Amino acid sequence: MCAGAADDGTVPGLVLLAAGGGVTLFHEAFGARQLIPHKLPASRDTLYDVASLTKAVVTSVLAMQEVGAGRLALDEKVAEALPEFAGPEPGRAEVTVRDLLCHASGLPAHRPFWRQAADASSARWAVERLAAREPLEQAPRTRAVYSDLGFILLGWLLERRTGARLDVLCETRIARPLGLASTRFLGLADVDARARVLGERTIAATQLCPERGRVLIGEVDDLNAAAMGGIAGHAGLFSTAAAGWSIATSCACSGRRPASRGRPGASAGTAPPRPTLRPGAGCRATPWATWRSRAARSGSIRRASSGSLCSRTACTRR
Repeated sequence: MCAGAADDGTVPGLVLLAAGGGVTLFHEAFGARQLIPHKLPASRDTLYDVASLTKAVVTSVLAMQEVGAGRLALDEKVAEALPEFAGPEPGRAEVTVRDLLCHASGLPAHRPFWRQAADASSARWAVERLAAREPLEQAPRTRAVYSDLGFILLGWLLERRTGARLDVLCETRIARPLGLASTRFLGLADVDARARVLGERTIAATQLCPERGRVLIGEVDDLNAAAMGGIAGHAGLFSTAAAGWSIATSCACSGRRPASRGRPGASAGTAPPRPTLRPGAGCRATPWATWRSRAARSGSIRRASSGSLCSRTACTRR
């Protein structure tokens, strides 16, 4: 099926990884990672712009690490953490960190802020401020709308709270502890670093971008994230299928330590060392688990999953 999809042009190429019980069952690449100007094959270690997965595997994880460490509360008001978000609009003062994680803040899904930010002295700051001033479309917690804006704000909040940029937080708290050298933001301002990555790794092209007039390779596709320098809470991460599996496993595993656990490529019965992180470095609740739990149990998220990126206290904080 995958080979057929690549052959008939449904997709240029893809990498499929299937795993269960800590064992990789299937991991293979199909088709091409690039079509223009030359067709180049995809490989299992091809880096992809994982777009909105940035929300789940970076921003949400970092937020719940802060919750687990007691430095951030799920029900903390966004306007108190980010005064730029404050305003007289009804319901605005009630928007919480939990609402941003749950896509239930009332903010719209998307706005092309990159257009307005193009002439700003700091496009990154301009996009963040525009997101902070965007009117709500509905009252908080009345409807779940998948929102880039909410995660732009959450990324800004985390940077302000921690004093570090998202790419640094991702490297030190997620990628390095899990041994994932392939998982990173590719900041547009660091031309030398991007050139090194392009020289060392195979990276999938995203598109021939009409706004930028070039094929995007190792350059974030999302235009708001590009305006923010390629490092944002809603998009910008590059990673591989295997690294995505590792992060997902770390976040989704139960608090119990299984008898065996493997990374992609491990055979049955092998148990590579489990990453050990400092206390509080984790995410017991994904935004989706948080939202489902809130809807089902009136705000409780005590049964959300935990794992090696997780703190046992993160989900029980209110």
